[in-house]
Amino acid sequence: MISALSVIVTVAMLPVRAQDAEVQSEPELRELVQALRVPDVAWRQIPWKTCMLEGLLEARRTQRPLMLWCQIDRPTDDTRC
Repeated sequence: MISALSVIVTVAMLPVRAQDAEVQSEPELRELVQALRVPDVAWRQIPWKTCMLEGLLEARRTQRPLMLWCQIDRPTDDTRC
């Protein structure tokens, strides 16, 4: 779901001339998306952990801070939180 949404958002942000071109296949779309990516961005080099316990152990081992990123997929007017 997230990758499909990112493709939709990315396609919506393509330059006008790229939107006018008809994309016939997935490899063509990937090529258009790759052309928009900035190479060698620092945050892409970070070894992200999907398990919080692994992240805590790594932070303690390397004596570096831990950054926790979480997201809840609920409407902003949801009263359960």
